[in-house]
Amino acid sequence: MNDLIGLKRAWGAHPGDGSGTVDCCLLLAEVRRRLGYYDYTAEFEEYFKHYTDETFPRRLMLKWLLKNATRLEDPEPHAAVLLPGSRGGAMGTVLDESNVLFITEKSGVVIAPIPAGTGYYFRLHK
Repeated sequence: MNDLIGLKRAWGAHPGDGSGTVDCCLLLAEVRRRLGYYDYTAEFEEYFKHYTDETFPRRLMLKWLLKNATRLEDPEPHAAVLLPGSRGGAMGTVLDESNVLFITEKSGVVIAPIPAGTGYYFRLHK
């Protein structure tokens, strides 16, 4: 996952496209793929066809998670997390018992301790 650290946030950007940028949904899909889970990239790309960063209703991330995952009370390894953000939220991945990988507006992709009492956690179905 180290090659993902520092990538900047950009609407619809893939982690491996050489742009140095990534979208939070595609970051989640990439991390899950690397961990051996189902790759949700194709499903997320539908959003990029219909919306821009400015027109995308952030509530669709929660709606997607509620459809494709089971809500968890506490974080668990490899769970998806929906974190609050200046643009209305961002998805990340719980890597282990204490760290989450996600995008920040200023620093880009980071691995940081799971913020206590912050975010919503989901076990994806696939």
